[in-house]
Amino acid sequence: MTNRRLRVTVFLLALTCYLAVGYWLQVRHGFILGDALARVSAAQAVLFSRDPHLAAIGFIFTPLTAVVQIPAIALSPLWPDMAERAFSGTIMSAVFMAGAVIQIMSMGTDRGLPRGYVLAITALFALNPMIIFYGSNGMSEAPFLFFMSWAVRRLIMWMVDDDVHHLVTAGGIAMGLAYLTRYDAVACIAAAGVLVGATTYLRARPNPRMRRALLDMIMVSGPGLAAFLGWAGVSWLITGEGFGQFTSQYGNAAILEQSGHSAPAFGEGLAFAVVCITLLAPTLIPLALLAFARRRRTPDWHVLAAPVAIYGAALTFQALSYATGSTFPFLRFYIIAIPLAACLAMLAVPDGVLVPAKRRGKFAPVRRPAEQAGRRRPWIAYAPVAATFAVAIPVTAWGMGQPEFAPQEYALGAVLAPQPDSVVERKAIEHSIAASFSTERAIADYLERLDLPDGSVIVDSEYGFAIVAASKRPRMFVVPSDPDFTAMLNEPGAHGVKYMLAIPREGRGTADALNLRYPTLYDTGADIAILEVEVPNDGDSQPDWRLYRVNDVSPAA
Repeated sequence: MTNRRLRVTVFLLALTCYLAVGYWLQVRHGFILGDALARVSAAQAVLFSRDPHLAAIGFIFTPLTAVVQIPAIALSPLWPDMAERAFSGTIMSAVFMAGAVIQIMSMGTDRGLPRGYVLAITALFALNPMIIFYGSNGMSEAPFLFFMSWAVRRLIMWMVDDDVHHLVTAGGIAMGLAYLTRYDAVACIAAAGVLVGATTYLRARPNPRMRRALLDMIMVSGPGLAAFLGWAGVSWLITGEGFGQFTSQYGNAAILEQSGHSAPAFGEGLAFAVVCITLLAPTLIPLALLAFARRRRTPDWHVLAAPVAIYGAALTFQALSYATGSTFPFLRFYIIAIPLAACLAMLAVPDGVLVPAKRRGKFAPVRRPAEQAGRRRPWIAYAPVAATFAVAIPVTAWGMGQPEFAPQEYALGAVLAPQPDSVVERKAIEHSIAASFSTERAIADYLERLDLPDGSVIVDSEYGFAIVAASKRPRMFVVPSDPDFTAMLNEPGAHGVKYMLAIPREGRGTADALNLRYPTLYDTGADIAILEVEVPNDGDSQPDWRLYRVNDVSPAA
């Protein structure tokens, strides 16, 4: 089987696996993470809101993960679970994670490694429980891993053959799109620029070394910088805030403050990050030492700098973000340690025949003929490294069951090993997390049965996104992305609003637009509405809801 056919086969196998897991978790069991459903709701607003427009996608998250779901969301009138159960998110993450699997595999085939070894490392990466989970749940981890692994792979090849095509792909495509997926990428973009600039400066002889180094830096980091400035500029023009994730009432900083989370001591925050990285890649240091021992006497020994710098920049960014109190204690934020370990496993064994360069640069390291001979080596040269990498699977599976480090993953136990009769507090919490958004789906069903006209129900999308996403009639809702939201909120009765969905004015509810305009709405109806239904919430960390009927302001009333 040729390498191309092998890549297609592996991609389809991984894609099928992640789609099946996503269908089982989200459609069959309703296990949906909030950020994944929020992205689905954003994509839905672009097509099916009262005022469909691209800016309805929002500016808290970077846009790519929601934009690529729009074609799948277009099918939601035919299959409501595409939006209601966030299966469009599953499709997005499954495609990107299958692509990340191919990038990891290609790191081995690019170096001419034995096919059995390449497939073993690829399978260990693809079947890691964190990779399976985030390849199927619609979160942003899958596209981020894909773009970062694509960039690292191309930078490794650039260091080997100085082919400018690799810099164009790594910087012009992968890095730019990575920033439109996750804010973490800004650290990787900066690290890539420093790495490429330093490498070119050191090996470009004779002068002008500085000019060549500067050009290469611009080539690899310029598109990412353009994406950074472009997204901030568009956000500022439309919302008045360039970085809504950090300054908006819906951003991380505001959520942390509203939820009462206090920043950890700096040392404790770094220790938390180290533990998470260890849970995800417990043999990272041994693999790094094996790779260094293998590479230190070869002409392209510096290829190790690419994965360490790029993947390491993302890990450092997350560790410092948590240690300084600007993000959450989530295991998933350190998931990039898994492809880092896989990449090191590909570099910790003897090379075969490297894939030929399309345009070998004049500063490429000279390889001795013996190094390109690709002679067969005994399995003992590869088995210890594969076994070292394999340790991650049981350790990570155990770590995902530790609520203090994996609060978003440990509730999988309620689906994988349900104990409905258990009265243990942890099992009760697991069940409530697994049942997240069932209440919101019930509210959406209730409102649909009322047969209301468009623009009849006003709700803030901070928590209400789950109700809108679950509805077969999203045009029934008035949400903050609608241009007339403020006018309808100020005078709901005069603008045809019949119902208001309210949440308690506490925690994140203090930033709810309805609570900001009517502080007593949830408790009393604020003299503009009458309580019709109260709905206790079954989901973990989800608010109770009250549906208020707006007072009739017609002359007859």
